[in-house]
Amino acid sequence: MPQTAKDLMTTEVLSAYEGWAIQRLDHFLKRHELARVPVIASDHQLVGSVGSADIHRLMQLDETYRAQMINDNFRRATGQDVENLDELTQWTRRAHVYCTVHQIMQRETEHLEDSTPLKQVREWFKTHSLSTLWLTNDGILSGQIHAHQLL
Repeated sequence: MPQTAKDLMTTEVLSAYEGWAIQRLDHFLKRHELARVPVIASDHQLVGSVGSADIHRLMQLDETYRAQMINDNFRRATGQDVENLDELTQWTRRAHVYCTVHQIMQRETEHLEDSTPLKQVREWFKTHSLSTLWLTNDGILSGQIHAHQLL
């Protein structure tokens, strides 16, 4: 009889990498018909979550803010700012190509350790309005449980 979240969890979790371009994330979400996914770092640490609403929010931001995000990303990659303002303006119109998941993700995300007793998992689902819970093992994404699995 299952005793912990690990005993019921699904280990195949569709997730996004924090370094992906927003355009790649958008295609990924649409292809798999997902609204929100966990975000992992290169070492598989769970670092946040991201969804289609975050992409929409980016594209609705003021052009100045999107330009700042693109310049920040360019500076991280090259060590310098975009000096050509015409080029920066063109890039700003295509922010979904030049910005990364890391820049738009929600850093705080609901998750529990996979060793959590099922009684606590059930309580979590009762007190939160989400239908999926991501599970970690020492911070590394290890699985997920859907609320209907506990029924």
